[in-house]
Amino acid sequence: MNAAELDAFFLLVENGEFDNDYQNLMPAVEEPVMISEFVKAEKPLIAEEPVIVPQVKGRSVFKLFVRLAVAASLLLVSAIGYLTYRKTENLKQQSIYTTVSVPVGSVKIITLADHSVVTLNSGSVFKYPASFAPNNRKVFLVRGKGFFEIAKDKHRPFTVYSARLSTTALGTSFTVENYKAYQLEKVRLYTGKVEIGSKEKGFAPLRLIPGQQYSQIGNKGTKGVFAAAGEIKSYTEDGTLEFDNTSLTEALARIASYYNITLQFDKEDLKGFAISGRFRNEPVKDVIHTLLFTHHLKFKKIPEGYVIMN
Repeated sequence: MNAAELDAFFLLVENGEFDNDYQNLMPAVEEPVMISEFVKAEKPLIAEEPVIVPQVKGRSVFKLFVRLAVAASLLLVSAIGYLTYRKTENLKQQSIYTTVSVPVGSVKIITLADHSVVTLNSGSVFKYPASFAPNNRKVFLVRGKGFFEIAKDKHRPFTVYSARLSTTALGTSFTVENYKAYQLEKVRLYTGKVEIGSKEKGFAPLRLIPGQQYSQIGNKGTKGVFAAAGEIKSYTEDGTLEFDNTSLTEALARIASYYNITLQFDKEDLKGFAISGRFRNEPVKDVIHTLLFTHHLKFKKIPEGYVIMN
């Protein structure tokens, strides 16, 4: 019922259009009776005051009832409309994703809708929704490295999707690395627990405890330890490239992501090589030269990056 129809309805009520039907439903009431006769008794007779029985005002009661009924109906319709609007808006917010690309040499910190905090390293690409669903929290590390500090919510697990892996937690801190171009992914757990799944068939979910990591190159994965219990340091991402006896393949993949360039190399030729070093905002050519010099490897410049040669 729109506003015009509602006004017309109240006008009918005011003009008494409903009174005749309503009066038929009202019980008959006799005209006022005046008691004026004296009743004989042994004691002196006392004249009683006239008693008047008022007529019931049905019209006023009916009008009030109609107004209350209409008001209640409008309130119900408004409530349903509001709830429908809120549900539609929530679904819309869950489907709107923001994509963040971190400039070379920078670090970006993002606070999500659930108050979880994500710190992204140089060259990383990350997607997240404006609002999470009622039963889960899903984000996507498209490329690069991110440190995740997850707000606790036992009813909504938090999942980071990378190239082939998914890392799920409730209240935890961990890093996820995704270098899709080099088929390399890595998860390190600092606090809490995570479960790692995969798109691959036959992949049994893995659980990590603090100090453990999982690395996957291509279809082959390895679960290992990066720190002993009690020696795990709280992680902070400050934009530094740090390698501690890291395989050369992984180091080059991280460098390519960090500087957003392409590095071409043969994984088989680099097997067995490991490097250590710490770099921050240094020219990519200097970083590559320093790392390759130790193993007497060469490289040459190409338009999109560098080629590494044995």
